[in-house]
Amino acid sequence: MARAVDMAGSAAALENGFGGLDLRRARKQSLPGSVTIEELGYVAFPTKFLVPDFMVPCSLYVPVMAKGEDLPTFVKVLERGQFYSETWKEALKEQRIDELYAEAHEVVELDDYFHEILEAFAEDEATPAGQKARVFYHYGEFIARRLFGDVDDGMHVEKAGQWAEAMVRFFCTNGVNAAVIYRQFMDNYETFTHSVQVAMMAMAFANHLNWRPEDVVRLGAAGLYHDIGKVWVDARILCKPASLTREEFAHIRRHPETAYKHLASMERMIADQLAAVRQHHESMDGTGYPLGLKGSEIHPFARVLHICDCFDAITTHRPYKKGLTPFKALKLMQSEMRLSFDRHLLYKFIQFLGS
Repeated sequence: MARAVDMAGSAAALENGFGGLDLRRARKQSLPGSVTIEELGYVAFPTKFLVPDFMVPCSLYVPVMAKGEDLPTFVKVLERGQFYSETWKEALKEQRIDELYAEAHEVVELDDYFHEILEAFAEDEATPAGQKARVFYHYGEFIARRLFGDVDDGMHVEKAGQWAEAMVRFFCTNGVNAAVIYRQFMDNYETFTHSVQVAMMAMAFANHLNWRPEDVVRLGAAGLYHDIGKVWVDARILCKPASLTREEFAHIRRHPETAYKHLASMERMIADQLAAVRQHHESMDGTGYPLGLKGSEIHPFARVLHICDCFDAITTHRPYKKGLTPFKALKLMQSEMRLSFDRHLLYKFIQFLGS
């Protein structure tokens, strides 16, 4: 049962910096050398993942660099079972704390937390569809962070499938349109959020096309994994604030094949999903990569992912360019890029976004 929190005492603790540690400095810490948060035994859990009116799933901390210390001290901010309120949300915001951390062995509790919220929302017709979609978005990002952090853990494939199954039930019971989904999206490109946005958009679009629910689920899980090959791409290339050289572009073009080979070796995904991951950069006119497939040679899953992947990439901000508005993005896709896409699906996608 949720218990009340002494907000006056909590606010005082925040103000006093928990025994002299200034939490106002407890933002993203620059750790020395090659040390990572994970190596210190913690996993990230951004404050945006916390939902008011639900209990905190486990103790959550912030890393604070004390004077003279080489490594941060993890200061507990929220207790397991504590009732998280709007007041707490504002308190953390005022302290500029946007990233909390859980002990690594508590990751199962974090996963259960999302399930608890989604189950509660499923039974609550009064909760707006947009609020439910926001939790799905955050849960998808949570899974994406984990799978990109440990690409060899097959459990993440199963979690992606469970997330996609819950999404399909959400579509069926809430009459979700494109606007509800798109309003959740971030403007700035990040590998985690891009994967979630492509997966959610692809699933909503496939649902709009009246695909079989089981196919929508498989497409969604593949969508979360479609860019996993970028784990093996040099980070300096991925984050380069300028156009890529020919050699750098050739390097990044390897990511669909790399992802395919890795996932195939794990024997966790079916052929349809593997094809979607491998072919999501193939073009209908044969100019895509890595196989140069064209027309009917390209799997339907991959054709949908290709449209959603391009749309999200064009509408999000990158270090070297600003994103376009959805209208301008679709205009560009229709004019300069139309030969790359399945013409019928692109037409349906435009209709879907207009819904």
